[in-house]
Amino acid sequence: MVHCFFVSVVSDVKRLSAVVSDGEYRRVERLVRAGAARSIAELVREAVAEYVNKLEAGKLVVLREIPMEEARRKVEDYLKSHAGVVWPDEMAEELGIDYRIVLSAVQSLLKEGKVEEVEAEVIRA
Repeated sequence: MVHCFFVSVVSDVKRLSAVVSDGEYRRVERLVRAGAARSIAELVREAVAEYVNKLEAGKLVVLREIPMEEARRKVEDYLKSHAGVVWPDEMAEELGIDYRIVLSAVQSLLKEGKVEEVEAEVIRA
């Protein structure tokens, strides 16, 4: 399946063109015939708007790779400023560092005795 988007200027709006499979196109046509939109163009515009809104509503996280020594310092500083249980995935997200690097830094700090591991409490409904 190939998807290509092209943008061209038409007055105050932009034109998006997409290449979709025959099956996807037939699904869109069925939705339009069923009354989901007045036209294929309208359905595509609404779908794009809904999808973009959904993406913007979520938190877009860009994780970067940094040298291990820098990661260790950042993780250690983070743990000092956040009392209690801290999960590596939460640290990775907040620090913007790749999870695997954060996990390696935590494991290194564990070996040195600079941090301690606690068992997660299981909460049952």
